[in-house]
Amino acid sequence: MSIDKFISRVWRVLSMIAFGISLLFVYRGLPDPTAVHFGETGRGDGFLPKEEIFYLTAAIVTILNVLGLLLIKSVEKIPRSYFGNFLNAFAQKGDLIIQQTCVHWIHFLLALINTYLILVFRVLLLLNDERTNQADYSYLPKVGIALFLIWMIYLPARLWSYPNSTDEEL
Repeated sequence: MSIDKFISRVWRVLSMIAFGISLLFVYRGLPDPTAVHFGETGRGDGFLPKEEIFYLTAAIVTILNVLGLLLIKSVEKIPRSYFGNFLNAFAQKGDLIIQQTCVHWIHFLLALINTYLILVFRVLLLLNDERTNQADYSYLPKVGIALFLIWMIYLPARLWSYPNSTDEEL
């Protein structure tokens, strides 16, 4: 088992568990109704019942993870010979390596989404707490963009790190 496979699977599973746990704690701490939109003054001006937030979020995350797993299964079913043609710059790395790295890459995306949503819901909880309503959480979109850029760079960087080989050598 490669380190990429181990880390991507463990992180994805742990992030799903951590998201579920954090969603329960956030739900418990949110007021009813919960502010989901904030005006220029920083005060809430758009509200939803906390049950609606809980069920919508749980459904969206479940759907995203199921769709991601379906995408992974679809990528695994693509004949390996197509990967060298699709990613010509890495064709000398071997079709199997390219296919496996793409699968790990998608697992990392699901883990990143789950991890980022944990941060988002923590901030939502803090924004609805009157003691912390003056705090600045403008860093959150920057963190999301940074995570997305790291994810985008992972695939070509990881493929470049492999030595040239053919599937027959594996």
